[in-house]
Amino acid sequence: MKGGRYWRFRHRLVGDVPLPGSPESADFHIKYGQLLQKIGRPTVEVNQRSFTWLTKQYAKSVEFKRLSDPTQIDYQRTLDLIAFELGDQEFRITTRAMIKAVRDKYAATTPRKAHKIKQMVSRLYGWAGENSYVPDDFNPARGIKELKPKGGVREITVWSDYEIDLFCSKCPPHVLTPVLLALYTGQRREDVVRMTWQQFQGGVVRVRQSKTRTLLDIGCHSALRRHLEALRSNAKGIVICTSIEGRAYTVSSLSQALRRAVTMIEGMPADRSMHGLRYAAGSRMDEAGCTIAEIEAVLGHRTHAMAMKYASQRLRAKSAVEKTEARDAS
Repeated sequence: MKGGRYWRFRHRLVGDVPLPGSPESADFHIKYGQLLQKIGRPTVEVNQRSFTWLTKQYAKSVEFKRLSDPTQIDYQRTLDLIAFELGDQEFRITTRAMIKAVRDKYAATTPRKAHKIKQMVSRLYGWAGENSYVPDDFNPARGIKELKPKGGVREITVWSDYEIDLFCSKCPPHVLTPVLLALYTGQRREDVVRMTWQQFQGGVVRVRQSKTRTLLDIGCHSALRRHLEALRSNAKGIVICTSIEGRAYTVSSLSQALRRAVTMIEGMPADRSMHGLRYAAGSRMDEAGCTIAEIEAVLGHRTHAMAMKYASQRLRAKSAVEKTEARDAS
């Protein structure tokens, strides 16, 4: 909408579809192009030296098709944005300054989108080099520094044992189940919402991670096992986690349900998330004496490193208190 005007796309094959923003915006043209494809409108032949052509080729590639479905969807949004911003520009003669200008256009309002643009352009050039569309060492996106958010990088806050106990004792049942799954399996929220009863095999929870496609057999903690066994007798659906209405969660709806539950419990900090439970799972494994290899097998290398950063700080703080109390008692 602009100046009180709404923009819509009407066709018998797609119906009456509202278009986002205005004709000057990227979202408008991306949606418009998608609708044209749906109705089979003939398209102009694409210049095989342009970014439009390159993004389409990458989206057809084996490398792209082997990505998980959620990753493909996420990547495609950024590819569409790049095609809109750099469409007819020849990728072989594009400069770093040109890519940086596109990145900076979005930096003020949508810094995450800006960073994704830079990352995807770099990925495109890497893929183009492998396929001899550009020289192997040609990547004008390389060297563009990541923009640091105002106020510094926001770290994920890890749940403390006290917060976990408080939340689990007072949260509604439909939120408790995904929280326990995240805490005792250490999996991403994307994998938690997709877990089915078939994956719960008594002493083991079998998970194929959506991001890495790794198949994991995770030992089921006795607390989680008791909880799931009690639920299974009355389960009506395929997935384990369902909302208060009995519907399967999406990633977004689970995050919203967790936020609502957190705000309703007195004494719970407001910035607790599913990702923070994943880190808490890692720190608990470390305190239990699990090896690095065992923890990384469940969490992955990067999450393990972040979890250990928290765990080591917590252990040092606990040790400091114990030493202080020992001194005062002597």
